Amino acid sequence: MASIVLIDDDDDIRETMADLLAMEGHDVRAARNGVEGLQALDDHFPQLVVTDVEMPVLDGRAMVFRMFVENLGRENIPVILVSGAADLREVAAVLGTPYYLAKPFPLEALNATIGRALTEAIPARPPSLFG
Repeated sequence: MASIVLIDDDDDIRETMADLLAMEGHDVRAARNGVEGLQALDDHFPQLVVTDVEMPVLDGRAMVFRMFVENLGRENIPVILVSGAADLREVAAVLGTPYYLAKPFPLEALNATIGRALTEAIPARPPSLFG
């Protein structure tokens, strides 16, 4: 299937999602925050990034922006945002990604969004950087 970097600060959510994605056949590298997520991107070039938005140390918004500025080549990786934030749609628009899921979500929705992101392969394009 696909190589995925998964970033979420909630241990239970991260571990559950990683286990479920691995059971679906994906190669998953998990990280607890945006700093660890960027390190995972440095160590491994995935086909997809799935990240929480609100995290300590470095949140998902800042991590995605840093993917474009510091991690050359990573700007072409599709990004799925997962969050319980009320403004998730607006955050996705600011980051330029069409892929997002509001927590909590069913496993079927995660699998469908991953399938769509892998098929369409539309990378995030923050208008402020690429506009």
